[in-house]
Amino acid sequence: MTRLLVSIIFLKLGFGQDKGMNAFNNGQYDDARKFYENVLENRKDDPSAKYGLGVTILKQKEMENAIKILNAVKNTDDLKLASKAYYNLGNIFQQQQQFEQSINFYKKAIELDPYDQDAKINFELLKNIMQQQDQEQDQQQDQHQDQRQEKQQDQEQDQEQDQEQDQQQISNNMQQKSDQQVQAEAILNALKDLEQINQKRIIKKSKNRKLEKDW
Repeated sequence: MTRLLVSIIFLKLGFGQDKGMNAFNNGQYDDARKFYENVLENRKDDPSAKYGLGVTILKQKEMENAIKILNAVKNTDDLKLASKAYYNLGNIFQQQQQFEQSINFYKKAIELDPYDQDAKINFELLKNIMQQQDQEQDQQQDQHQDQRQEKQQDQEQDQEQDQEQDQQQISNNMQQKSDQQVQAEAILNALKDLEQINQKRIIKKSKNRKLEKDW
């Protein structure tokens, strides 16, 4: 799968907050977090400090808190800052395989800042990934459809074979029955012939007896 840019974009937040940004860039996330939390204690509605805290918490793998803070920052009047909040939200949801939400966040980031190259790159890469997934899903559906059709054809062929076997069995039974009938008729005819012969013998004997008596 194509790898997306997942780097956190850190804006220059102002001279008074350079200390937090420096700590962040040096990987000192605990120090950066403390700095921004202290700033927000005095200025609760400072969107720049919220953004700094949000991306710092994101580095500390506290996804839910990071999403909550960045969702608040994306509504700021500072369009560039809002764009970066959308971008980082896009990264979070992309890593969680929630591509629909992710690509919508990238799209919004581009709308707010048309010069955001990172958002544009990720948007295009993710769009290609989603298209590839759709194609693979379509191929799988086609394969499943083909398998179902083959299975149905096999079942139909099995049914036809069963019917042919049944018909053949019936035909064999009828033929066997016919042969048995012929044999039975032959036996009956033989018995009839034998009975006629016996009757003739009886009659002949009877005549001979009468002649002897009359004599």
